[in-house]
Amino acid sequence: MTDPPEPGAGEARPPRYVDKTLAEDVFLDDEREPDEIHEVYAPGGADEDGEHAPEPPPWREPEDAGEVPSRAHPCWSCAAQVPAGAESCPECLESARHLRLISTRPRVDVRHGSCGPLHLGRLPSWAPLVAGALDGERGVSRRHAVLELTGDGALWLTENAEGTVNGTFVDDERIAPGVRVPVTDGATVRLGTHCAFTVLVVRPPHG
Repeated sequence: MTDPPEPGAGEARPPRYVDKTLAEDVFLDDEREPDEIHEVYAPGGADEDGEHAPEPPPWREPEDAGEVPSRAHPCWSCAAQVPAGAESCPECLESARHLRLISTRPRVDVRHGSCGPLHLGRLPSWAPLVAGALDGERGVSRRHAVLELTGDGALWLTENAEGTVNGTFVDDERIAPGVRVPVTDGATVRLGTHCAFTVLVVRPPHG
């Protein structure tokens, strides 16, 4: 026994009318060959007129993109901005390279440039930068010693030519009065028995 035919099976379908007048200027993707579709959409392929489309221009930096400004740092003397690598401050003209004198007893943190010597002692008119901190240090003379940073970055220490009662020391080695001796970066300078400082050469950053 055979299954009954499905409804409509074997019946002739009427032809379907398609109005193509509205699509005369429209390209249908399914009416193109695969190669034609590839040429249209592939980079540098042919456009709709059959001509090769130009390659996209190479990416370039925006015209207004300037150079990254160099890093600046504040001047140790006047706090003005000093360009990286500059030898001196454009405002106060102080050398960017300077010395730093640090002590915890007495508490001292002094910065000094190459404009002249740094006097160390208890006399305010002679050693204005440190006399206030050294006032109670009886082992320190009123005019004890001079610390100097030269233009080439070298450090020099000279004890008062008249000498001191308790002496001047560089890394525990006593120096002679009136003799200019070199001091290395990071050395310990001691005035008398108990007053010791660390001497540093601070160099400007370079970007």
